[in-house]
Amino acid sequence: MTFQGDAGALERARKYERQGRAEEAAAAYAGAAEAMEARGDRASAAAARARYARALAAAGRTGEAQRVLDVLDRAAASLPAGVRAGLDAQAAHVLAAAGRTGEAARRAWAAMSAFGASQDPKRAGAAGVHAARLILKDAGPRGALRPLRELLAQMPPGGEAYGQVASLLADAERRPDRDHDILVTDPDGAAWGRLAAALAVGAHLAVGNGVAWNTLAGDDGSSRDDRGLLERDWGITDTEGWREQMDALLDARNSDPAIQMVLDRRGRGTDRRAWEDAIVAWCRERDIAEPTVREVVELSGTVLRYEARFRADGLLPPDGRVESVYGYDFGRAVNMARWGLNAGYCDAEEAEKCVLTAGHRAHQVYASWREFSAGYVLGRMLRFDEGEFGEWYERSLTGHRVLAEDPGSPWRRMAWG
Repeated sequence: MTFQGDAGALERARKYERQGRAEEAAAAYAGAAEAMEARGDRASAAAARARYARALAAAGRTGEAQRVLDVLDRAAASLPAGVRAGLDAQAAHVLAAAGRTGEAARRAWAAMSAFGASQDPKRAGAAGVHAARLILKDAGPRGALRPLRELLAQMPPGGEAYGQVASLLADAERRPDRDHDILVTDPDGAAWGRLAAALAVGAHLAVGNGVAWNTLAGDDGSSRDDRGLLERDWGITDTEGWREQMDALLDARNSDPAIQMVLDRRGRGTDRRAWEDAIVAWCRERDIAEPTVREVVELSGTVLRYEARFRADGLLPPDGRVESVYGYDFGRAVNMARWGLNAGYCDAEEAEKCVLTAGHRAHQVYASWREFSAGYVLGRMLRFDEGEFGEWYERSLTGHRVLAEDPGSPWRRMAWG
């Protein structure tokens, strides 16, 4: 489909879109459409109006966008096939922004079919990938299996778009029949780079909760759910409380400081007795009460038992040990940013800043994903498991194995640091 008329206005509109200036893009598309209508070029005007509707939706004006779309749909039968295909493609974006994901998926699929029939493989492929992502969002991985297979069967084999949809289908097929302890990747989320690496520091909890590891914004129900989670588990009911807890996590102050003190007293190559003596000496230099001294010495024994189990289960190499539990705070900080954003206690810029800080600090403390994971799990076990090697341990080990072994895991695809 080729627009006629004011090419300058259309180019400005596209430039504004690329720059994320949705309001200005909408105004430019509207101006171009009016000029085309004045010249009697109805087909090109309809195409420009469809882009206008998408820009309105991108600007958050979904009600106006849907009204523009309704007018275009009523006149669609009289438009050329290429224009109708473009209308379907833009309608998919408008409907998705309005939360009408199932309808959006159907319009994207229709656009793919129409572009394919008109021998426009590039736009057909883009519409097909968009349809696949919308199907996954609307139906979930298990519900999307059948329609994704049908969609893929209608795409010409080979090519980048076919490969993307095949990959989405393969990911959905790997997902087990449960809603937790699974790797979920948002196809529209960060996949590579600094932000993705920082988000992957929070992947333990994301896997445990069955949410996408590589995005911060949740679905429509996240606001209510995350507000409830923050109040129930953290006592957070406002922005000030969220900020206080976030700062504590980023500074590694949320976990018991005695744990890190104990780990720091262990020198390289020293035996258990030497480690205990070093802990006692540190405590007595500070006049710490004897009952507390006994507790922290016992803590060193608990650490040794967990490390032995970690080595047996592959969390640590045969000669490995945990040097720091700060990773437990950093991993939770990534998720605290997600919960705070969805609860309305911070904006997207602040949430992303916190995630990047957590990732940076984790990379300063640990030398690999494996070291980080062991530190995270030990911190979690000492908080909740109490030496039982029970459900807390089993689920944490499952999460570690998913992240260490799944081919789609960010820990497999991105180097540490």
